[in-house]
Amino acid sequence: MTSGISESVLYVGLYLMEEQATAPVTAALLKLERGALQESGHFAYGLGYLERPGAMALNPLSLPLQRDAFRLPPRLLREGGALPLTLRDALPDAWGLRVLAHELGGRLPSEREQLLLTNEDRVGAMVFSENRDMPPVADLPHDDLAQLAEAVRRLQYDMDIPKPLKRLLLRGGSLGGARPKASFAHDHALWLAKFPAAGDPIDVQTLEAVALGLAANCGIRVPQFTTLPIGRGETAFLSRRFDRFGENARQRQHFLSAGALLDIPYQSSDGSYVDFARVIRRLSVRPGADLEELFRRMVFNLLIDNTDDHLKNHGMLCMGGDRYLLSPAFDIVPQLTNLGYQMLSVDGTTQESSLELAVQSAPHFDLSPDRASAIVKGMAGMVYGQWWLHAGMQDVPEVLRKRLQACFQRQKEIIGAAKFGF
Repeated sequence: MTSGISESVLYVGLYLMEEQATAPVTAALLKLERGALQESGHFAYGLGYLERPGAMALNPLSLPLQRDAFRLPPRLLREGGALPLTLRDALPDAWGLRVLAHELGGRLPSEREQLLLTNEDRVGAMVFSENRDMPPVADLPHDDLAQLAEAVRRLQYDMDIPKPLKRLLLRGGSLGGARPKASFAHDHALWLAKFPAAGDPIDVQTLEAVALGLAANCGIRVPQFTTLPIGRGETAFLSRRFDRFGENARQRQHFLSAGALLDIPYQSSDGSYVDFARVIRRLSVRPGADLEELFRRMVFNLLIDNTDDHLKNHGMLCMGGDRYLLSPAFDIVPQLTNLGYQMLSVDGTTQESSLELAVQSAPHFDLSPDRASAIVKGMAGMVYGQWWLHAGMQDVPEVLRKRLQACFQRQKEIIGAAKFGF
């Protein structure tokens, strides 16, 4: 090995759906070589894995099943290095990094450590190991929600955390996003629990529950969800994990974000709903239904002022082989900022929040302009006519209701809702 170059080797495991697997199998080997400024490497599926019945690609578009190794060309470390986006999806985001750093005594973990330390609860079916032996399957966490909330609060405010509470925090080390969260066992299933963030001016958890209730009434599939009190007048938002199933949620379903499917980093301004629609048309087991639902999600984000609709907040679930299904919607929250632009462009030409632009893109979703206009009118009527009912069901405080009402009034003007009768 060349002086100044370090090599890292990781085995990638995967839960295979066709075998109703409750344990992962070794699927591939990742080798990365890192210098001072850049990184390169190789990725290869195991020959034994390729011969297995039901073997599936980690990504049918960028990492299809093949005997030859994939060369990972040199990339600058500041641009993310050579780690494929499919595997980069498995890395924790801001909250997970904070949890892991606390576990390591304040030291930020390397990407290798991040992958190895977060196998239990990450989204999807991938796991990582230093050798061919895959990590053991974790049992459902048996935690008290109030204790979990206390552990989260102590971490955010740099308070001492007793050992029993430290263990609870690790269940959120693999989960994406910047907001505090952790896995939680509820009704004999695995759920995602979201908690208040330090300095929150509003109850984001309740706001997300309102949004998901409205989304479901707009023809959008959402996971089962609820809110629960956690003391101090605060609430937690719980949504059932859609990537776990079977007895005690021991089986996992492979998940790929839109960013991984398009091979575009979610932090960039590249990509669009139209681009994702092309992927759905190619991979979906029911492309017509998924395309219309993606259109509905795009319109819904415009209507409620959800500008945090980046590529990592959309994704697909593997149904076996190279066939996928649009996952239930997640991370849909009104931002209350009325910025007038979307993180994910409608058609790739502009970030503008515009219902007219959405309707103009209708053919890409296999919809006629008339059908698209009818969908927009129906959804706008539901959101702007019934949001207050959902706010009432969630006991949204009056101050927050007024902010939501003012946000929706501004949003109507920004997105051009008047052209559709609103």
